[in-house]
Amino acid sequence: MPKAPALHVETLFAAPPFASYLWAFGSVLGGGVRMLGKVALGKYRLLRSLGSGSNGEAFLAEPLQHRQFRVVVKVIHPHVVKHERFRQLFEAEVRSMANFDHPYAVGLVEASLDDPLGPCLVMEYVPGVTLEAVLSLSKRLTPERVAWLLACLCHALEAAHDAGIVHRDLKPANLMVVNPGTPQESLKVMDFGFAEFAAKPHIQLAELTGHGPIFAMGTPAYVSPEMIRGDRVDGRSDLYSVGIMLFEMLTGTLPFNYPHQERLLAAHIKEPPPQFRKLGAGDVPAAVEGVVHLALSKYPNERPQSARELAEAFGRAIGFGPLWTESAPVGYEPVSREAEPFDDDPPPARALPTPTDPFHVIEAFEAFLPERLAAAKLRGFVEDFAGEVLASDPGVIRLRVGVPAGYKESKQGSGIFGWFAARRPSVARGQEPIEIELNMEKPDPSQPRLHVTVSFRPLKDYPPTDKNHWHMRCDKLHTVLRQYLGA
Repeated sequence: MPKAPALHVETLFAAPPFASYLWAFGSVLGGGVRMLGKVALGKYRLLRSLGSGSNGEAFLAEPLQHRQFRVVVKVIHPHVVKHERFRQLFEAEVRSMANFDHPYAVGLVEASLDDPLGPCLVMEYVPGVTLEAVLSLSKRLTPERVAWLLACLCHALEAAHDAGIVHRDLKPANLMVVNPGTPQESLKVMDFGFAEFAAKPHIQLAELTGHGPIFAMGTPAYVSPEMIRGDRVDGRSDLYSVGIMLFEMLTGTLPFNYPHQERLLAAHIKEPPPQFRKLGAGDVPAAVEGVVHLALSKYPNERPQSARELAEAFGRAIGFGPLWTESAPVGYEPVSREAEPFDDDPPPARALPTPTDPFHVIEAFEAFLPERLAAAKLRGFVEDFAGEVLASDPGVIRLRVGVPAGYKESKQGSGIFGWFAARRPSVARGQEPIEIELNMEKPDPSQPRLHVTVSFRPLKDYPPTDKNHWHMRCDKLHTVLRQYLGA
């Protein structure tokens, strides 16, 4: 087994330019053309976009005084900055990342809240390829190779968990393989601390209707059962995600691989993972498979209780006992620091606006579940009530229920053609269609808690006349929505 190399930032920066990687924030390139050539923090010139995602855009950059080096500058998107607790969350995350320095994790160089380009982070630049790219070329990896990558990953996770940091979004796209396919192969974890920075959940239209593509399906494939259930999350949630990746590396497929997201989420909670032999991976030693299945236990107390315990169990399963010590980064000494206090109190409840229209009803509640599960629940509501989804944007979903078959919204018109256009299917009195708008926010992006404000309005083509009956119908729908979202 090769000795893990010492990973020094200077050595990595000196790698050739063609060894750049696609940053794990997404695969949309070219979105920041207007930023190219600009200087962040007065010292880093942005060279090209590495990728854009829901939280920010990452750029390859060069220090003005040391152009032979490279760094990654992540500029936070304006809509994230508008979150009411952004400054507090940003400072807390930067503080935790600054206190966490590990050779097997991408390091934070510096950060600024008040840069002219916007709040940004300067990160270590790591040439290599993502584990996702490695798996696209080599469908299955040998248990020995998996063991070494796992050990590197677990060293980083053990240090992070000891520092009170939970990644929450581990997946192959967030792991950088350095020197892939060589005796010096190792791994670095990316995007520690900012996985849950989205202020407004975006439930995609396809998730609510079942039609069209759903983007960024990778995360639901690796999410832990406790995150789906809305339970409290700790480092053992990361170990479940590691178990999913171990399964994928050893068998060439995910343990739960359903096209519909609600079925996928339900499988994480209820279904046992399939046996390796049923997937054509019967050559993997039974002891190795046992370790993987243990990591995929549905409840945290049934899994290995630490990253080190998981790595050591895997090492014993392949007959290599000293895996943990042999994979330890050379010269690294963990630094013990006291955890800094962080205000976990939720922001005060906001007063609901008073509608001027007597038929406009506004309600609010909190739901304790992750947004992907909320998407599955809302789709069930839409299907059970024969609803129609009109639009879904970050933080806002518009739909309507009770619309008669054949209805087409009337357009402004005049004369006889306008009269014909206004003809529409009739509905019984007291059964007028209801338009519903859900506004959703995450008061604390690190927790699976949604603040939901619901507005009920009549359609302009079907104005109700009985205010009391209308309010009673809206109250019933509000109660049903709360039940669907587990509030």
